[in-house]
Amino acid sequence: MSFELIKKCLHKNTFTLFVFIFLLNIFYTILASLLAPVHTSFAAATCQWDCFWYKEIVSYNYSVLPRLYDPNRLTQADWAFFPLYPWITKVFANLSHLSFEWSGLIINLFLWPAVIALSYKDISQRIGKIDPLLSSLFFLIYPFNIWYHSQYSESTYGFFLILLIIGSYNNNLLLSSISSFFLSFSRPTGFIVTCIISLSKFFDNMKNILPSKKDILSDKNILCALVIVTGGAGLSIFILYLYHLTGDGLAFLHVEKAWGKTGILSSFNISYYAHHKKKIIFLFYFLMSIFLLWKMRAKKWRLNMLVMTGTLLLVCCSGLTSVERYIFSNPLVIEFLAFQAMQIKRKRLVFVLFLCAILNFLGMGLWLHHTYLLM
Repeated sequence: MSFELIKKCLHKNTFTLFVFIFLLNIFYTILASLLAPVHTSFAAATCQWDCFWYKEIVSYNYSVLPRLYDPNRLTQADWAFFPLYPWITKVFANLSHLSFEWSGLIINLFLWPAVIALSYKDISQRIGKIDPLLSSLFFLIYPFNIWYHSQYSESTYGFFLILLIIGSYNNNLLLSSISSFFLSFSRPTGFIVTCIISLSKFFDNMKNILPSKKDILSDKNILCALVIVTGGAGLSIFILYLYHLTGDGLAFLHVEKAWGKTGILSSFNISYYAHHKKKIIFLFYFLMSIFLLWKMRAKKWRLNMLVMTGTLLLVCCSGLTSVERYIFSNPLVIEFLAFQAMQIKRKRLVFVLFLCAILNFLGMGLWLHHTYLLM
């Protein structure tokens, strides 16, 4: 009986659910830290790849020129990385006097439980009731969540993405506007996703095939327009900043060519990924994402499907190497998979959770030891 009361309390109170998940995530992180190499700390071991770009932004701010004498990162620049996560980390590092590695990690360890709690609230409102304990556990041991335990922007992006969806669903202008602003300020895909969510809400508000002027200019539709405007404002601030810094407001797009990201026709080359043994896994992730989007075709999952379809198209414009991160670590995908997992029989669910835990710790161990077999 007491166990049922705990579940009811967690279901009704989002903050209590957040505290529960936060403590559970701390326990998980302690276990995961045991997988780190003995000669380094967990924070240092998780700082890889893009983490070094964020570290340079925090330490020296954005550079005026691309790297012209770096043999490993020739002509690359930090303009491709949007400022929300590094600037939040910089503020926290200055206040706490901690290193970038620990500051960036602590922020994500705080935001990840918030993403999980908000995702549960979103599922409960839009989709249906599920078990708060088991669904939270699914999020925590999900195999593709290593980015939430590294110095990456997944947590900030996911946090404002779910907040935007909750705000739009409840017609909350203030919450939706703030969320869309910071979402567009956190990643290049943020503004496009904001437009997809707002337009989806706009068409949901249309009761007739041929709406009247009054229907189009209703309060709910004006809210959708304002959300797009505030999202555009977040993107515009970064564009104006880059224009002031480099003379090129779209430098974050132009510098992508240094990574070989030249557009969907040249980047999306199935033959290239199919015939390279170290690249074929990305083709596998792409095919998995197509299957996943097809499974989301039900009406109640339409918003998740639309957002993830738009995200997948944007990812394909820069090749398939980011599909695993941008698609399978997105909270909207984890929402869908968690909900589906909660529908199966208890014995099968235990097996699924056990398998997820094994794959999660395997992926985390490989990541901490700089072995990229799964990514």
